[in-house]
Amino acid sequence: MSPSRVIDWLSGETLEAVLTNAALFVLPSDLEGSSLALLDAMGAGVCVLASDTPENCEVIAGTGFTFQRGDAKDLQLMLRLLLSDSRLRKAASKLSVERVRERYLWGKVVADVNDIYRQLIRPPVINKSLARMTKPTGKAA
Repeated sequence: MSPSRVIDWLSGETLEAVLTNAALFVLPSDLEGSSLALLDAMGAGVCVLASDTPENCEVIAGTGFTFQRGDAKDLQLMLRLLLSDSRLRKAASKLSVERVRERYLWGKVVADVNDIYRQLIRPPVINKSLARMTKPTGKAA
């Protein structure tokens, strides 16, 4: 197999099989939002190594590993470390699964968004002392 081979889009059972048999998931992005691929890997219990973009760091939050984005030597160092230590990968994987369950499962996300919307549509609290209205006197000015 050529090292430049590109894997087609994976989903369903095929994606699950790849993730559950992977030793490590690497996300070397320079610019990233919250990556669904990163969350999928974490949720599947794969140890993750991602570039240190703020978004990746927020998702991982101490449950996986980062390397300095754009730094091939730092990536190489982290790959060697993680691929040589299965216990380290296993410990990180457990933490990653817990983090995804606590913060990123759709039921929790939906409940959190629902709470935000409820707060936004709640009627404002009116300060009664400022909201006093004068009664009309019936006299024309």
